[in-house]
Amino acid sequence: MSDTQNATFDLRAMVVSGAKITWEVHHAREQAALRNVQLVEAERVVRTGTVTRIDLVGSQIRWRISGWDSDSRPVDVVVRPVGNSVLLVITVIRTDE
Repeated sequence: MSDTQNATFDLRAMVVSGAKITWEVHHAREQAALRNVQLVEAERVVRTGTVTRIDLVGSQIRWRISGWDSDSRPVDVVVRPVGNSVLLVITVIRTDE
């Protein structure tokens, strides 16, 4: 399995076990609004999307999760997994713009 496949597996396990998706980073909410992506749509991408990129920022891992909103627009959500129970949304990206 590739690193992104392993991360997607870990993401699915977190979602199934009830991981909380948090929007504590103000930038994330701003970018979602600026890019016309509703928070509920971004959260759905986190729950159902695929990890397409893994970045190490300092000592923190970030996953870029790709999926689509309800209008079939491609949306990426960058999250930082915190332990096994929290997914902290860092930013939201529309990849069709």
